[in-house]
Amino acid sequence: MAALLEVGGLTVRFGGVAALSGIDLAVREGELLGVIGPNGAGKSTLFDCLTRRCGPQEGSMRLAGEDLTRLPAHLVADRGIARTFQNTALFPGLSVRENVMTGAHRHGRAGFWAAALGRATAEERRLRAGADALLDRFGLADYADHPAGGLPYGLTKWAEIARALASEPRLLLLDEPASGLAPGEVPALAHLISQIHRERGVTIIVVEHHMDFVLALCRRIVCLERGRKIADGPAGAVRQDPAVTAACMGVIR
Repeated sequence: MAALLEVGGLTVRFGGVAALSGIDLAVREGELLGVIGPNGAGKSTLFDCLTRRCGPQEGSMRLAGEDLTRLPAHLVADRGIARTFQNTALFPGLSVRENVMTGAHRHGRAGFWAAALGRATAEERRLRAGADALLDRFGLADYADHPAGGLPYGLTKWAEIARALASEPRLLLLDEPASGLAPGEVPALAHLISQIHRERGVTIIVVEHHMDFVLALCRRIVCLERGRKIADGPAGAVRQDPAVTAACMGVIR
């Protein structure tokens, strides 16, 4: 299957520190890829580059053959890349439904507030219905009208993924989705992400410290250390790689 995402020689420096050094990466259409590594390895910086929150000093990024390297962030989102954040970034004063609806901005920007306030055209009602379907899918329907700032922490993770999916992305970037979850919540989230991947066929990259979570989801894993890629291959082989074990000892659980 052809690569959806192609990254070549990606290098990011902050002052004299190289957060990423010559990263090459190809992600196939429909793949569910795991990215692991210790703190400071460059995992979130990779996502920041792909969404153009920061710019690389060297290298290229292409989605479905289109160069993203110099596009502004809003145009990258328009091309179909959505992400979640290590620390959840919901709008606390908006309802859970309204937060999810903001994810569909690229499909109906002019109609978000009309739909949220009930003064909606048919297209705007469609966006609201899509948000409600996602809330139901994620078990959040009972919280639809609650302020997002009052959600239990675990549910904010689910709501943020629902918001990202509302944009109908081609590439979904999940930054430590299992971080901070109770042990019983982790397998349930892995199962839901796996189901969504199968049902929608969306390409997903998951950055995570929780090895059991990654292994439950991903057939292929990439490991970063100090901004460099040190392993890339089948999940079981990467887990047993001595270089990965040394880099991640005490960090990957």
